[in-house]
Amino acid sequence: MFPTLYEVQGVGLHTWGLMVTLAFLVAVAVVQVRAPRVGIEPDRLVAVYLWIGPSALLGARLLHFLGGEPGLLWDQPAAFFDPRQGGFAFLGGVVGGVAAAALICRRRGVSFWKFADLAAPALALGHALGRVGCFFAGCCHGSPVDAAVTSTGWTLRGGAVVGLDGPPLVGLIFRRGVGVGSIPDVPLYPTQIWEVGLGLLLFGGLSALWARGRRFDGQVLAVYLLTYGVLRAVIEGYRGDVVRGLHPVLGWTLSTSQLLGGGLALAALALIAARRRGGLGPEAPIRAPTLEELDRRILDEERAGR
Repeated sequence: MFPTLYEVQGVGLHTWGLMVTLAFLVAVAVVQVRAPRVGIEPDRLVAVYLWIGPSALLGARLLHFLGGEPGLLWDQPAAFFDPRQGGFAFLGGVVGGVAAAALICRRRGVSFWKFADLAAPALALGHALGRVGCFFAGCCHGSPVDAAVTSTGWTLRGGAVVGLDGPPLVGLIFRRGVGVGSIPDVPLYPTQIWEVGLGLLLFGGLSALWARGRRFDGQVLAVYLLTYGVLRAVIEGYRGDVVRGLHPVLGWTLSTSQLLGGGLALAALALIAARRRGGLGPEAPIRAPTLEELDRRILDEERAGR
């Protein structure tokens, strides 16, 4: 739709990269603001973020090649580091990020399960913002819709949002040669927009669960994995990307993301079964000092310095 914001001498600021960066920063901000409420000092999480970011990108990159283009990776290993080839798979990023968080939280003396419950709503919000980037880039689009265009609602450089005379009522059309869309000039299911909506709904629901409904550490993460895993597998049935990575399973042809979505749902059920009786660990809130307390602390330090 609008893959590049501006370009100078062949170097462009791409909308997808901007939105993914914004998604990471917003997710970090949400966790930082909420961490003191469960007794986690925000400064202790800086190292966690520094590891999660690269690990998530590596996991997303690796899953893209293993699921969709394994031959390219084996034949040209350098393609892994070439931004002009291949892409990123969100579910690989989830796996990579969670693995890194589990390792670094342990080293930093932070409860992984409490951090995971903090991070799950933030991850859903970040995912919604990232899918906005996918909308503008033309990736992660749906398959063709068997419906006629009745109206054009929003026209951009690389395509348009259109009204349809049948389900899903709203579709996307990408112009040939603009962005990375592989099915141009026909209405497609707006799967990117669906996932934006799903991410926002999950952020609101998971935030409410985290604030008022938790019964055990790890519950919010489990609900996120279960809900997103199932709904992603459903949405995946409407995806139309050329590189999806298809696998025959018991007479069905499933994409890599459908298999992983089902795997996440099963992992969530196992997590609930394993931790539901563990309850909540200690969560002494960290209260910010008042102005009077700060003034007193400064005076005490000045006196001690004398």
